[in-house]
Amino acid sequence: MSELHTQLSVGKRNFIFSLLFLAWLVDSLTLFGMNVAIIPISKELHLTQTQSGLVISSFWLSSALMTLLAGWASDKFGSRKIIVIAVFMISLFSLLTGMIGSFMAILAIRFILGLGDGGLPTGSGVAITEIFKKDVRARAKSMLLAAQLIGGVLALYLAGLIADTWGWRTMFYIIGGVGLIVTLLLFKFYNPPKLIKQQVAETSNGRPMKELYKSSFLWMLVVMYFCSSTVHWGFSSWLPSYLEQTRNLNLREVGSLAMIPQACGLIAAIITGFLIDKGLAGKEKIIVLIGAIVSGLCLYMMFNASSIQLAISFQSIFSIGDSAISMAILAIPLKYVSQKIIGSFLGMMYFASGMAGFIAPTAMGALIDGFGGSFQAAFFFLIGALVIVVICAVFYRIPSKNSSLIDHA
Repeated sequence: MSELHTQLSVGKRNFIFSLLFLAWLVDSLTLFGMNVAIIPISKELHLTQTQSGLVISSFWLSSALMTLLAGWASDKFGSRKIIVIAVFMISLFSLLTGMIGSFMAILAIRFILGLGDGGLPTGSGVAITEIFKKDVRARAKSMLLAAQLIGGVLALYLAGLIADTWGWRTMFYIIGGVGLIVTLLLFKFYNPPKLIKQQVAETSNGRPMKELYKSSFLWMLVVMYFCSSTVHWGFSSWLPSYLEQTRNLNLREVGSLAMIPQACGLIAAIITGFLIDKGLAGKEKIIVLIGAIVSGLCLYMMFNASSIQLAISFQSIFSIGDSAISMAILAIPLKYVSQKIIGSFLGMMYFASGMAGFIAPTAMGALIDGFGGSFQAAFFFLIGALVIVVICAVFYRIPSKNSSLIDHA
């Protein structure tokens, strides 16, 4: 079965995609805002480093579980319902985060908020295939990653500024309020184009879902994305605390300096998506290999840097490699996987990413506690994950077009 996009003006497509872009901004404001807010929250609630890691990780556990359901639902019902519900949950429970007063309360709120977050990436992956043709999907995906990184830049700066001026609770009230407005816009205007389905001759056994879960292609990508996400979410979760505790910066300084690596990652994501669409399709593994090696070296040099200026420089280069890795891995299913199962395929990948987001912050918090407040063991944990990414990138292969996993168009 193949799909043809209904005729729709460029302006209409861009407007629909801009609403999706706003949804990702809201989600990333919530996500990265907590990475800064956890500093005053931990002090107010007297949390250990391990407990602080659990606050961040609780969000990712529920997000990971939801991705599997969201993948199936997106394949069956399309992206609209999934995305609208997801953004509503993210916004409402961001608002409620500002009202908590105990460790258990914030764990519960963040867990429920994660259910909304789990639906957005998978639904958005399906939305890209609904809105865009194959030859521009990597660029479209890079723009959503850019939205996440722009949200990260804004969150890191504004969270530090707002938390330092009015308190961390005000930050979540503002994010939640903005998110509810975006939810209304999505509900009223987000109507992605339908796909016209046509039957074509199958060269496989016609059972792509059965083949999906037996595919070494899927599991290699899942492991690779799990390890790269371990690095991404572990690093981004603990970077503000690292700057505050090890480099002795205040909240405003933390937010301002942490923006620089995020901005570099933003640029790298956009450029990588453009290059994959224009000439590097089929060479994604080379991007992953180079990105993983550069990122690992920069992590090592960052925590050994003699000055904050050097540390930020290495963080910025790390973020370039990190964004290139994520963009290349996510472009692979968008470029090659059959439309019939793209939601379920991405659901498995985002499940892996969510589990990495659950494990990495807690593991790093435990390592920091276990080594007397030193971040060195935590950074070596991330470098080890990058080594696995390199190994997977060397051995992964795209299935032949005789496979029902692969788009025959």
